[in-house]
Amino acid sequence: MKVLGIHDGHSASACLVDDGKVVAAIQEERLVYEKNRGGYPERAIGRVLATAGVELADVDRVAFSTREFRNLNMRNAADVMATYGRMFTDPSGQRALESEDNEQQQQRLRSARLTEAGFPAERIQFVDHHTCHATTAYFARGTFDRNILVITNDGHGDGLCATVSIGRGGTLTRLASVPKDDSIAAIYSYITYLLGFTPLEHEYKLMGMAPYAEDSGHAKQVCDYFESLFELHPEQPLLWRRTAGTTPVSALAPEIEKAMRFRRFDAMMAGLQMFTENLVTRWVARVVEATGVTDLALAGGIFMNVKLNHRIADLPGVRSAFFCPSAGDESNSFGAAWSLGGVPEQGRPLPHLYLGTGYTRQECEKAVADHSFRKRVRVTEMSDPDEQCALLLADRQIVARFAGRMEFGARALGNRSILANASDPDACSLINRMIKRRDFWMPFAPTILAEHADQYLVPHPDCPAEYMALAFDVRPSAHKHLTAATHPHDHTCRPQILTAEANPAYHRLISLFREHTGIGGVLNTSFNLHGYPIVETPEQALDVFDSSGLNYLAIEHLLVQEVSEDD
Repeated sequence: MKVLGIHDGHSASACLVDDGKVVAAIQEERLVYEKNRGGYPERAIGRVLATAGVELADVDRVAFSTREFRNLNMRNAADVMATYGRMFTDPSGQRALESEDNEQQQQRLRSARLTEAGFPAERIQFVDHHTCHATTAYFARGTFDRNILVITNDGHGDGLCATVSIGRGGTLTRLASVPKDDSIAAIYSYITYLLGFTPLEHEYKLMGMAPYAEDSGHAKQVCDYFESLFELHPEQPLLWRRTAGTTPVSALAPEIEKAMRFRRFDAMMAGLQMFTENLVTRWVARVVEATGVTDLALAGGIFMNVKLNHRIADLPGVRSAFFCPSAGDESNSFGAAWSLGGVPEQGRPLPHLYLGTGYTRQECEKAVADHSFRKRVRVTEMSDPDEQCALLLADRQIVARFAGRMEFGARALGNRSILANASDPDACSLINRMIKRRDFWMPFAPTILAEHADQYLVPHPDCPAEYMALAFDVRPSAHKHLTAATHPHDHTCRPQILTAEANPAYHRLISLFREHTGIGGVLNTSFNLHGYPIVETPEQALDVFDSSGLNYLAIEHLLVQEVSEDD
């Protein structure tokens, strides 16, 4: 059965599941070239159908994530900032932020383009928001022969901010849920806004700064304030709740602003992160103890926080933990489709995330030939692209890599990446000067060969780390090899641990790099200009190369190199 999954909220996406396996998926942002683009993902729908080689008429069912959105006007960063501005300046006008349509009216509006194209309305279904998160985590983990504890946690969706379920044999049974007005993730987004960042996008920047001030008394005061607002439920071990007298979180923004006024920015970031880690890990530990299930699958935006995930993975009662790749709402298109599509007869429902568009040699050659370069360049054909890239990295050059099918989600996983020698202490500043312009405190991340991961990382017990969703402590002996891809203050990293099965060419590239250097990993950051999505087409890759200080672009079998007037 073919099921088209659609997420048409913030950071919209589409995927196609065929007999339980995801065969194509992409976010709308990649195709309209606007970061975290929301709303109906018309282009993404067309692209996944084309990638899978099917027409809309060939689709058996369509599954939309989320039964009813609270606010339909969250299509871009400007919409998000305007919405959060209202939360702080006009709390009495909260109702104005709500959708005026009821659930049935909203669903008719959201599905109208499909029905107008002739798709039968009776074959369209809307799936509860947290059911989508839970199903995404459970199916992506792919363990169906024993009980799995499935936990979701986010800002809010369909009236909830968290759920606890048990999955077995492809079926989920929800045990408990937390209402949206007790949302921890919403608190995190409020502080993101107060500090001048974009909510639902830049929370990771707060997490990155937090270690620098985590030992300060000022951070402890911030943590204590937030902890005074919530408590683990005294009678119900699967829940937390607001403390007596605490305002519902949906109306709490002005009180938080007043409490945070004149506090240090680093103390706010660190105290918020401490609070989040403390409460969520205590809750997860309590849920594990209460259910007796020690194998976990987790999804929802709060589990994009890799430092939180680090602590959860190390909880004494946790035997194994799977953190959903790109755990925010963008992956809910997967869960919506899986909710209707069932378990595949064999194999993992999600063997990897290379689910987007791939481009042929001829398409790449044409794009290079047609491009009007502003730089002076030399274009050569590589007989062995993996070896050529490995040699450049060994020589401490920065290389943009465009190869194979595009990866889904928030993390670049090698096919649309900028790569560097992670042992080079100058790599971070060089990449930032060339292209990234990241905040000065933000670290880059590595890709590490799976067969050498234990040499570099202090392992978590049975916690896969294929998708940069989990932080690890870096072994002291490995700091010199990963210095540019390690957090400089707490010596952690969020690696992509790469197997040859997941991406043979990228794995071979790093293996060849190791033969030349003795180092089993590289720095890997997304191939994009600051504030833009990861490049999707050969033309976008060439534009970014031309608009930045990058010197090398490996675009499939072609190497584009900037050269000086003397060359």
